[in-house]
Amino acid sequence: MTKMQDDLPNGGMKIDIGQITSAGHVVIAGRDAAVWGGAHRSDSRGSIMIAGGVETTPEELQQLRQSLEKLERVIEAQCSDSALLAAAKRNSADLAEQLVGSEKPNEHLLVQAASALYHYGADIAGAVVAAFTTPLAGKIVACAGYTALRFYRQLRGLSPDLSDNDSGEVNQ
Repeated sequence: MTKMQDDLPNGGMKIDIGQITSAGHVVIAGRDAAVWGGAHRSDSRGSIMIAGGVETTPEELQQLRQSLEKLERVIEAQCSDSALLAAAKRNSADLAEQLVGSEKPNEHLLVQAASALYHYGADIAGAVVAAFTTPLAGKIVACAGYTALRFYRQLRGLSPDLSDNDSGEVNQ
């Protein structure tokens, strides 16, 4: 047994797979499975990726990542105090993790990180709003839950009351 296998719980296993090509679902039966990195598949529509728990195209994901990178640059430029810079970068990293991770985001962490960034100045708040105006961010918050969707609607200047749109759809 290797050292890594010795560290696993009794009966656990570790499988490293470089790439899986599948026309359908991949199921690992009988065991808990952990997947690191993004999920990606191709079908007749082209490349499909998973970000924030929703299907997306590479182009939409790139647009959201570019918005998050711009947020990082604005934080670097606007936060001169090292403690504030560290806190803002931590919130930005948390926001990015929630938005571009392959799993459905924790809506409370997503809203908490985005809301905290507002306290660092107007330029940073503007960069947060810009990230949330990407089409993919709208899809992600619609999937994330009521709290995230309500926050998103407030950012977009829409009524946070969802009663006028019971379908849960996000209007872009």
